[in-house]
Amino acid sequence: MFKTLSSILLLFAFNNVSAQQLFPTISKDDQTPPQYHIQLNEAVIVAPLVFANDTDRYHYNQLKHYIKTVLPYVNASVKLFNEINMETAEMSKRNKRKYIKTREKEIKANFEDKLSTLNITQGRLLVKLVNRQLKINCYTIVKELKNPVTAAYYQTWARLNGIHLNEDYDAENNRDIERVMRSLGYE
Repeated sequence: MFKTLSSILLLFAFNNVSAQQLFPTISKDDQTPPQYHIQLNEAVIVAPLVFANDTDRYHYNQLKHYIKTVLPYVNASVKLFNEINMETAEMSKRNKRKYIKTREKEIKANFEDKLSTLNITQGRLLVKLVNRQLKINCYTIVKELKNPVTAAYYQTWARLNGIHLNEDYDAENNRDIERVMRSLGYE
């Protein structure tokens, strides 16, 4: 086991040497030749998942598929939220509302049809992943960008469908989501 693991790591290291940079270490006396060091990228080794039964494996794979389905919308919403925050940082309240209304029309035109095809589980994941990426819950986002009445309306509608907009994301309670996100390259 150890020999195969070490050979895999060495193979990985030698394959990445061409992409790495050599850094010479200069000695203080002229008789010793310079030594070269290679800086390698960090390699994380994770134990393979062991499932209790096929049903658990199915649920995990389904979760992974749903996350991959929702991820483009999460990335777009995070990018859009950051853009809106940057643009409206120094605007008056009135100009901010006008700007948000124009962006809202653009969002509805681009995403309303696509988002309406998501099922409730994918909607829950969308809310959780936006919360995870922005570190702000969706209720607060709607309250900031629209108003408290609209935020309460969306919260009520979401509660009827089993989604909690006001819930903060907790990595400990969502271990499978965290594992999938980390496997997809998200920190």
